[in-house]
Amino acid sequence: MDQRRKDKKRKWFRPLKQGFLIAFSAGCLAACGQTASYQNAKGSAAEYTPGQIMTVAATERNRYQNIYTGQLWSVAADGSGTTFESLLKGQMEQFLTELAAINLLAEEKGVELTNQEKTQVQSLTDTYFSSLTPEDLDYMKVSKDEIYDLYSKYYLADKTVSQLTDEKALEVSDAEAKVIRILQIETDTEEKAETLWKKVNEPKADFASIAEKESGGSQVEFQLEWSDTLNALEETAFSLEQDQISEIISWEGKFYIQKCISAYDEEATAARKLRLLEEKKARAFDQIYTPFIQNHPIRLKNGIWEGVDFSQGEKCTSDDFFQLYHEMGE
Repeated sequence: MDQRRKDKKRKWFRPLKQGFLIAFSAGCLAACGQTASYQNAKGSAAEYTPGQIMTVAATERNRYQNIYTGQLWSVAADGSGTTFESLLKGQMEQFLTELAAINLLAEEKGVELTNQEKTQVQSLTDTYFSSLTPEDLDYMKVSKDEIYDLYSKYYLADKTVSQLTDEKALEVSDAEAKVIRILQIETDTEEKAETLWKKVNEPKADFASIAEKESGGSQVEFQLEWSDTLNALEETAFSLEQDQISEIISWEGKFYIQKCISAYDEEATAARKLRLLEEKKARAFDQIYTPFIQNHPIRLKNGIWEGVDFSQGEKCTSDDFFQLYHEMGE
């Protein structure tokens, strides 16, 4: 796998469609006893097997139960009394619908997995399937072929998003993503600000200690992100060099003194750069996805959640289906 594909796979589809974000971040569903079909406007249909649905269900259910408790599924998630179990089933339905839609889009655009990618999917399938315990398999009732097919759908959706977004047009510069850290003193009067400004500019003065003691604000250290809508206070902060102390700044009835303690927060900037890139990808892909799904509506079969119960399969502990996929790209 080339480096560009590896970089993209670390975050995959999460920023690109809200349904995927919800499904992978908030949990999904449990078992169903029938095949879940989806159908597009042209009348062609495809299927998710009960085992495939259970694979995602078990993964997310177990991940949440490891953090919280299995009792959460009967707890009301909103004021109308909707339980977390019902909420997650709805989110999973959205996930399955969007996964189907992106695979349909891949077919229309001629995006396919290469032989090398299919080999990677097979290796991933072998790794995941061999990790399942008898209790996992009893609950999920999934075959290795079903796992391979589900991973293939997931991988193909990933690849489709990557190919249909123009990477050059989505570049984010270091300046655009820049994050800095400052210390700031806030006062109510200019007179006090002048006194403190002289104090922090004395040789060997400890700006942080003075700020903690003298500032009228509840916070003295700030992490600031660059934008094209900075206010006057933020503009001053971004104009400072490393360890530079500002002049007194008058803004909205108060007076401020700032010191730059990091003119370029490398780790925070890198994280923000990735986030901004994902947001740009989301907007770019949505311009393709929205009109496509309007012309190719997909709906899951009614009643697929009948008889589904999150409280079953207590001895099933598998929770790394998606984690293994993302690790494949690292």
